[in-house]
Amino acid sequence: METQTNTQFKQAPLKDRMVVYVGVAIVLLISWFYILGMGWHMNTLPFIENTSMNMNMDMDKPMNMDKPMNMDKPMNMDMESGIIGSVLKWMPPSDGLWSMSDFTLLFLMWAVMMVAMMTPSILPMLFLFTTLNARNRNNGKETSSVMILLFGYLLSWVLFSLVITFPQYAMHQAGLLNPMMEPTHAYIGSIVLCLAGIYQFTPFKEACLTVCQSPLSFLMNNWRDGNLGTFLIGYKHGFYCIGCCWALMLTLFALGVMNIMWVMVLTVFILFEKLSYKRPLLYRRVTGLVFISWGIFLSL
Repeated sequence: METQTNTQFKQAPLKDRMVVYVGVAIVLLISWFYILGMGWHMNTLPFIENTSMNMNMDMDKPMNMDKPMNMDKPMNMDMESGIIGSVLKWMPPSDGLWSMSDFTLLFLMWAVMMVAMMTPSILPMLFLFTTLNARNRNNGKETSSVMILLFGYLLSWVLFSLVITFPQYAMHQAGLLNPMMEPTHAYIGSIVLCLAGIYQFTPFKEACLTVCQSPLSFLMNNWRDGNLGTFLIGYKHGFYCIGCCWALMLTLFALGVMNIMWVMVLTVFILFEKLSYKRPLLYRRVTGLVFISWGIFLSL
């Protein structure tokens, strides 16, 4: 029904749609640059090995003065010794002694990761809002920027990142995660994957996913004028998405928080789940059984 209703609205002008294209592209480029940068320094990028990880081992060897010096190395070392390099190279303290900067960088890691993973799934909402916004402008009504809606949506995920920072710290302190942010026991992954699979069958998951799959109904029922109203629309929608996807995010604790391959797979998985309009129940049941089976297999 909603797909048929969407056809009643004319597509927004290209100028308005370009705001979405450019804005989302900038957000994704910055966030994925951070994630891939951390993955590079932690050597968790799929199919790519960071040979510079062996530099510390080579420092103990005597320097061969007969070989010419590579003039590019000082520049790279200067880049990696800056603020950006120190942020990208951060890892949880191996001695268990955390400072406020460690908490901040862990929170930053989660916040940027959530922004990178969840921004693609809000695209249908952004384009629909842009279309309704253009219609209001043609009718002489008040309009606001679609980027305010995106900011409100992402802020809800930033708050989720703050919440999830504390259990990860507790897991590190309890020795359940190593400095590479990977589980130290197989049963941790088993429990988390089974939990994510069971949640796929719950009514709460169905209710939240239904809202996420119905941007038109959500906008019609929650529309507010003005910039503050637009921000609240995105903020509220973000919490429905958290209700839909929080258990899926916990699977990162099962496979490694900085397992870049799984971060990419999970991003695509969430996008397809929100686009599974025709058979949402089948999609949830199949994926739920996959997670539960996966968790049981790890426990064997």
